[in-house]
Formats: sequence, structure tokens, C-alpha cells
Amino acid sequence: MSTKHIPDSGDAERERAERILAAARELLAAWGYKRVTIDEIARRARIGKGTVYLHWKTKQVLFTELLRHEFGEVIGAVAESVEKDVVIALPGRLVREVFRQQSRRPLARAIHTGDTDVLGALAAPASGRSVAQELGFHDLLARLVDVWRSHGLVTRTMPAADQIHTIDAVLAGFITGGVAVPEGEAASPDHRADLLGHTVEAAVEPPVPVDEATVRAAAAEVLALLTAARRALTSGPR
Repeated sequence: MSTKHIPDSGDAERERAERILAAARELLAAWGYKRVTIDEIARRARIGKGTVYLHWKTKQVLFTELLRHEFGEVIGAVAESVEKDVVIALPGRLVREVFRQQSRRPLARAIHTGDTDVLGALAAPASGRSVAQELGFHDLLARLVDVWRSHGLVTRTMPAADQIHTIDAVLAGFITGGVAVPEGEAASPDHRADLLGHTVEAAVEPPVPVDEATVRAAAAEVLALLTAARRALTSGPR
């Protein structure tokens, strides 16, 4: 997913680029990719249309970078939670936190579910992979499972590939909300987050609690993975 972002120089340029991304985020979540134009983004950001093109050559390039930043912000918020409380590095707690962060960001939910109404053409990258895969979610999850397994935070009775699939499928199901429960009867986001955490814990974590030293050691590695993933997503183009 190449962005071909034109480098900025100086605080004014960076602030302007952030305004453009903020305007694009609001419009994409509200209108969907097909309806949003560079003209409307420029008006929302209170700049000239040509100025947008000084930062991004096309609408697709702009929104591709926006998705990278959005996903990076979710990962960054999860990393901050782990820094504050190492217990959140446990599988059930971490997946719960991912859900909590995504539930607050409509665009992040659209990324994870591949919502074509919101993402439009962006939902089908040229690589043929999903948007979430393209942004590195599967790779990050696989690395997290490796860390959890190395520290005994997930059971060894299930292969790593099955644990990755289970966590991914359960998280996706909770984000989409399911199909049987009417919208008006759905649980609150916080309660759904708790249910998700308990589900992942029961599915992959060992029945015996892990000692604090092990959790802290694993949390350091989890935090390093999250920090690197966020940096890769938000530091610029690939």
C-alpha cells in the first residue's frame, strides 16, 4: 500500500497536513469514500484545493495514508494502556482493549471489517488482501501470539495458527456485532468489550494464573511490538 507522500518541512506544513487528515477522517466516516472530494476536504480544512495536492498527489493516496494513521492511532492507544497497566498485555485484556479503542473510532471499525460503504475502493487493495491485512494487523497478531506462547500466556494445547484464527475471528465478530441480536437489544460497547475479553481468555489462556514477573516480561515485549507497529504506520510512506 504505497502512499507516495510528499515530504513536509516545518511546523506550519505539519500542522496543515494534520488539518487535512482530520478533515478527511471526518468526511470519510460521515459520507464514505465515493462521495468525498478533494474540494470538500479543502473547504473543511479551510485551505485551498491546490494546497491539498502539495501534500498528496491524489485522493486515493491521501486516504491510504489516513487509514495508516488511523490504525496506528489505535495501536498507539493500546500501547499506552499497556504502559499504564502491564496486565493489559495478557491476551484477553489486550484484545478487549483493541475492541475498546476501535469502538470509539468509526473509521477504525470500518478498516477492520472492510466496510465498503465507508472505504469504497480502498476496501480492495491491489494486493488482493484485506485492508487490515495490508496495514499489518495479521502480522502483528501473529507476533503477539508468538510472545504469548514464549511466556506461557496462552495454552500449548492449541497450535499457534489456530489461536491466531480464533482471536481474529472472535474480534471481528464482536466488532460487527453479529446478526441475530436486534440493534436495539445489543449490549453496550463496554459490556461487549468485557464479553470479548472473557471469550478470548477462555479460548486461549491457560487455566492457571501466570506470575507477575512473567507478565511484566511479556508486557515489555508486547509493548515493543505495538510501538514498532505504530511507528511503521505513522512515520510516513512505505
